[in-house]
Amino acid sequence: MKKRIIVIGCPGSGKSTFAKRLSSLTGIPVVHLDTLWWKPGWVEEDREVFDEKLGRVLQLDSWIIDGNYNRTVEMRLQCADMVFNFKVGIISCLYGYFKRLILGKLGVRRSDITAGCEERFDPEFVKYIIGFKYGNGKRTEELLKKYPDVKEVNFYSKKQVDRYLYGLEKYFLR
Repeated sequence: MKKRIIVIGCPGSGKSTFAKRLSSLTGIPVVHLDTLWWKPGWVEEDREVFDEKLGRVLQLDSWIIDGNYNRTVEMRLQCADMVFNFKVGIISCLYGYFKRLILGKLGVRRSDITAGCEERFDPEFVKYIIGFKYGNGKRTEELLKKYPDVKEVNFYSKKQVDRYLYGLEKYFLR
C-alpha cells in the first residue's frame, strides 16, 4: 500500500468520506485540508500559516491528504506516491453538497471541517461545483501529467468507489 496519498476532486464527490474509510482500513492518518484552512466561523487561515501546517504534514512518513486547494496541489504531488482523483459527475456532486447541507441542518457535524464552521448554502460554491471540471479540475489534470511516477486512480462514480473500498476491506480484513 502506498503511504503518501492525495485525495482530490470536485466538492461533494465523496472525497472526505473515502479518505476517512481508507484511513480506517490502512491505519494511515488522514488530514483534511479544510481543517488546516478554516478557523471557526469560516474565517480563513493566513496563507503562510496554512503552508507551514501543510509543510509539517508533508514531512511525515505517511499521510492521506484530503482536499483540492489548487495552489498547493503541486507541493503535495512532489511528495506523493498515489493520488485518488474523483471525477464524479456534476449532478452527483451537487447531490453530495445538498445532502451535506441537510445533514448539517439536522445537527450532524462533519469531522472533516473545523468545529464552528456550520453548514450554509453558498450560491458561489454551487457555481464552483458546476464549473469545477473545466476550471480547477482541468488545471489539476495538466499538473498530474508532470508527475507520471505518482500512481493515479480515477473514480467516475460512487459505485466504483464502493467497489474499490470493498476490495480493500477484503484484503485488509482477511
